[in-house]
Amino acid sequence: MNSLDSWLYIIGIELLAILACVWRLSQEATIKRRVRQGILLLLGFMLVHVFTHLLPNAMACFIFSSYPQTAP
Repeated sequence: MNSLDSWLYIIGIELLAILACVWRLSQEATIKRRVRQGILLLLGFMLVHVFTHLLPNAMACFIFSSYPQTAP
């Protein structure tokens, strides 16, 4: 991943830590529910981003490895 991706992940991890602290310190159920939804949403975005980087490469390696090399 390039440096922009690294920065986005650092920011995402910091947001997860902040949301986790707010979730632990809050007393109201509605706030806890909203924070938990935010954590799940942020984790979902981070996982989708990882899969969009890793999955195409893995699929391409699998597809190209299944075809034999033919010499012209």
